[in-house]
Parts: sequence; structure tokens; C-alpha cells
Amino acid sequence: MQFKFVALTFLVFWSRWSFEGAVGDPQLFLLVSECSGFGVPNLSNFYQNLNASFADLRAQVSNNSKHFATAQSVTGTSPVYAMFQCVNYFSITDCATCLAAAATEIYRNQQRCPCRL
Repeated sequence: MQFKFVALTFLVFWSRWSFEGAVGDPQLFLLVSECSGFGVPNLSNFYQNLNASFADLRAQVSNNSKHFATAQSVTGTSPVYAMFQCVNYFSITDCATCLAAAATEIYRNQQRCPCRL
């Protein structure tokens, strides 16, 4: 009986230690990073629309517990249409982390490729 208890205790601690990374790791992997040939006619308006679209996506993922969301901000001359999809076995926290990382990459690419989509 004591051996079974020790074995069960070991199994519980081992499984907690082994799977901790798989549960909390959003597994971010950038596929492609290139500059587009399309220009933005009004960069200030584009960033306003981009920020509004990301805020809408974040709200849908975080507040509504969605794994798929779309957003658009079409004011002015530089409309933005956005879509986000997260696999359904990720937690909402991991999906929100992934969305934040994707937004960071998009902003980083804008610094590398100014005035390009």
C-alpha cells in the first residue's frame, strides 16, 4: 500500500513538472516577414485604424473567450481589416499572449518597412 502511494505521488509530481511547459507555452513561430509592395496613403490614419482593430480583437479574445475573431476600422483613407484565429485547445490566456506577440511583430515590421503594408 505504501509503495502504491509513493508511486502515485511520484507520478503526480512528474506529470506536473513534465507538462507545465506545454500548458503555459503559446508556441509562437513566425512564418514569414517581408515588406509589401503596397503603400499606405495616410500613415497616421492607418495606425489609428490598426490600433482600433487590435483593441477590438483583444477585447473579443479576452472578454468573450473567442478563439476566432475579426475586426475592422475603416475611417479615413487607410482602412484596416484584421482576423485572428487560435487553436481551440489553447487557453484564452495563451491566445491573448499569441495575439499580443503577433501585434508586436506587425508593429516591428512597420519600423522595418515604413509606409508599407
